[in-house]
Amino acid sequence: MEDWRSKALTNFPELEYEIGRNQGGPTGLCTDLHIALLAAYRASPINDSLIRRIYDYAAWSFRQPETGDTETDLFNAVAVGLIESLPLDQRVSDDLYRWLSVETFEGCELLFRRHLSEEKYRKLHSDFIRKKKGFTGTSLL
Repeated sequence: MEDWRSKALTNFPELEYEIGRNQGGPTGLCTDLHIALLAAYRASPINDSLIRRIYDYAAWSFRQPETGDTETDLFNAVAVGLIESLPLDQRVSDDLYRWLSVETFEGCELLFRRHLSEEKYRKLHSDFIRKKKGFTGTSLL
């Protein structure tokens, strides 16, 4: 398995300081990636390159073998440090259809529901499906 920190340094040279100071392991890195994702959406124009690399890193992490340890398991780190917070920012949630497949979105239902009411989750889901139907691109995750 490729080292998560080395992969992060390769994918995110602009986050070298954050990655280097990270003491929270993969979950801390994913929290930093969430902060970087929000900043990428606030940029004008949005930083599609960074957004794509963050989702690519998440997809890579999901393909890594499970470690059986929540401190080092990349799937768990991405789920807790990044994915579950995606619906909390309108700019991010409005754009999920470009990055997540329907299968991944629906597989993340429990994560999304941790922070959303039933009504907000239903709206998120219906908006995602509506936008996904008109999207012809390939999802990374």
